[in-house]
Amino acid sequence: MTAAQRRHVRTARAMTVYSVCATPVIVVLWPLAEMAQTHGNGNPLWPQTVSLVLLLASCACMGPLIAARMRGEGVPDPRLYAASVLLAWTGALFLREETYMVCALASWLSVMTHLHRGARYPAVLGAATGLLPWIAWPFLHPDSPFAALLFVWLVGALLWGLFYLGCAVSFRLWDIVREAFSAQEAKARLAVAVERLRFTRDLQDLLGQDLNVLAVRAARAGRNVSRDPEQARAEAAEVHALARDALRRIRTAVSGYRELELAGEVRSVTAVLAAGGVRTSVAGLADLDPSPAEASLAAWTVREGGARLLRHGTAAHCRISFSRDPATGRAVVELSGDRARPGADPEPGGADGFADRVRREGGALTAGRTPEGGLLLRVRLPLDGSPSPAGEAR
Repeated sequence: MTAAQRRHVRTARAMTVYSVCATPVIVVLWPLAEMAQTHGNGNPLWPQTVSLVLLLASCACMGPLIAARMRGEGVPDPRLYAASVLLAWTGALFLREETYMVCALASWLSVMTHLHRGARYPAVLGAATGLLPWIAWPFLHPDSPFAALLFVWLVGALLWGLFYLGCAVSFRLWDIVREAFSAQEAKARLAVAVERLRFTRDLQDLLGQDLNVLAVRAARAGRNVSRDPEQARAEAAEVHALARDALRRIRTAVSGYRELELAGEVRSVTAVLAAGGVRTSVAGLADLDPSPAEASLAAWTVREGGARLLRHGTAAHCRISFSRDPATGRAVVELSGDRARPGADPEPGGADGFADRVRREGGALTAGRTPEGGLLLRVRLPLDGSPSPAGEAR
């Protein structure tokens, strides 16, 4: 996942957390409201204080449950879930006004019903919470008329519906964002896998038959070492000639293939970068007119340079440009990103053989930083397209 994608995910997560956690904050406002009303009447405040503490503890238990729900966990921690239920029910019962009790329960329930992916448990919890004010009515509010409690209960149901809808929208939007970025990551992995499969298939087509012939001839030469040394030497010379011929045909095939497929390689790398959330612009390809050897090294440069930018950078935009040095006539391939991870080394390492391949082919590789702080790779292709002596010796 690129830096831009990580920022989008963090923003979506923060928006979801803020919108969902606003409801638990409202839960604790009801005992505070009753506390202010009770203090104005000169009555003791200890029931409201106990209710506030219990509801705060219930909301604290909801925090890990909300985090688990945002991670996609379908079944919450049963201990935290039960603790939040018991604390919320007990805290609400300490409120002396049925209006505040019903509203606190409705606010709390609107979040709790989203923290379990199943349908049975939220339904049972909702039914039990809805019956709680009626069960407590004869004991805590015996003087309240039935019509008044029914009206308050209906207002609480309406309040629950509004809060429930808001939480449902927030959680659903978060699920969409999370699934979209997961699908994008899967698409990037699939693009890389397809590219590897294509490379493996091409390598098999080029080397498979030649290696089989070499293996058969080498085995026959080994059998003749003791029986007919002269024949064995002749077989060994033939194996050597076949190996040189296979190497020459592989170089020819690869050069011709890359000449035809340089544009396809650019499209493939562009697709891989796009799957990783990186926009790519290409300039100068149509005017380059490369030789077969230039196309081979240019295609390799685009593939390896694009992979390096995706692996070590955090770019949101990548530029691939092709040009010719007017002074020397050498083709130049540049890959650059607009941002890079802090501490990323612009120099290509030797493990992937990128810099070594460029040197063997007679090219020149330079690496550095763009003015925006991103990675910059520049490869000057050999003028005549022929490999260096070191590369030929290998």
